[in-house]
Amino acid sequence: MRKLFRHVIQIGAVIALGIGASAATAAPATTCTGGELAAGTYGRLTVTGTCTVHGDVTVNGNVTVADGAYLDAAYSGTRLTINGDVSVGKGATLGLGCSFGYHDCGFAPIWLGNVTVNGNVVANQALTTYIDFTIVHGNVVVNGGGNLAMVDHPPAQDGLVLPIKDNQVDGNIVVHGWQGAWVGTIRNTVGGNLMFSQTEGTRLGDGDLLDSTEVATNVIAGNLICVQNTPPAQIGDSHGLPNTVGGNKIGECAGL
Repeated sequence: MRKLFRHVIQIGAVIALGIGASAATAAPATTCTGGELAAGTYGRLTVTGTCTVHGDVTVNGNVTVADGAYLDAAYSGTRLTINGDVSVGKGATLGLGCSFGYHDCGFAPIWLGNVTVNGNVVANQALTTYIDFTIVHGNVVVNGGGNLAMVDHPPAQDGLVLPIKDNQVDGNIVVHGWQGAWVGTIRNTVGGNLMFSQTEGTRLGDGDLLDSTEVATNVIAGNLICVQNTPPAQIGDSHGLPNTVGGNKIGECAGL
């Protein structure tokens, strides 16, 4: 198990170090310090404040969400194409694609393809990432981050979540070490492996551990690996189904 765990971390590290490999070259660079990003085509994009995307935006380069910043591209009218990689810094938040009941998204699953990333999405020590109904042609890597101190103080206990739902990810999904109120991967189609390790999703305010670390209804071409999560990876109360796995189910996910 220790060898397996080291292997999971090594894969995540290699993916994270590879950011930028698929990015298109574009100039000039654009910085969004806050407000709505106007419809149009941009070169490399850096987000330093709270920036929203409601309309049609194409970025021909990498997107960097700086430490503590927030890129919110999670509206029904968002049409976002990123021809590069997305990196999310310490304490930052990323929202890609509509989520059920969020903003103006409603509850009809009609948004897959509204947001496309033609590279990787890598979050290092980010506060959280919301990735829903998004096509990612590379990998999704969440390394560390979250904030358990926020969970113990309502209403933050219901707000600090890490949902990765209803996406098409051609590479791997790797979630390691994130801590907050809830974390889960549900209804994703994954071309590589799905790896979940050392996460902690615990609603300290109401003591409900059954509502977190949900890994359900994913279709995974490679392996499903879940180790050292609190609570252990589960279908939980997601009302989901067991995962379909082309490779092996390893660790806590062996029965999922």
